[in-house]
Amino acid sequence: MSKFYVFSILSILLFVTGTWMLLKDLYTSYTHGRNIVKVNKGIGVAILWVVLLIFWCLLSWKDAKLYVRYENDNIIESVFTNIFWIEFSISNIIKALKSSGIRENGIYISGDFYKWPKVKSYNWIAPNKIEFKVKTFFKSNSNLELTINEEVKAEVEEVIQRNITL
Repeated sequence: MSKFYVFSILSILLFVTGTWMLLKDLYTSYTHGRNIVKVNKGIGVAILWVVLLIFWCLLSWKDAKLYVRYENDNIIESVFTNIFWIEFSISNIIKALKSSGIRENGIYISGDFYKWPKVKSYNWIAPNKIEFKVKTFFKSNSNLELTINEEVKAEVEEVIQRNITL
């Protein structure tokens, strides 16, 4: 088995993984429901991923030019690897621009969305800080904290009571 063949297969697997991640993030963004309480946005992280996206697009352009001039014989590896990083960057831009908070259909924190059935319990640990215990894939319990404004505390409590069965 040649080195070219192994790297081509790995590049195609990266491409498929990146496509799956991007489609998953787009689907999750679509099914969140409306925002009840926004907590924060990671605009700094989004800027980093936009810069990386531009970098990968420029690198793809360079690889395409080399291929046209017949100077790059391993174009499949380059194309699929660059597409993976472009997809990965777009996926992370989507996650960074979505603000953490409580939504109609669940809780969105740090790029992860937990539907209401996955939320086992909640507890107010401070007047404006709420802790959720959620079921995750690898751990049985995971604790998530959100800091909210006092003005929306009643609305948050109503949404949680309506959606969580303790």
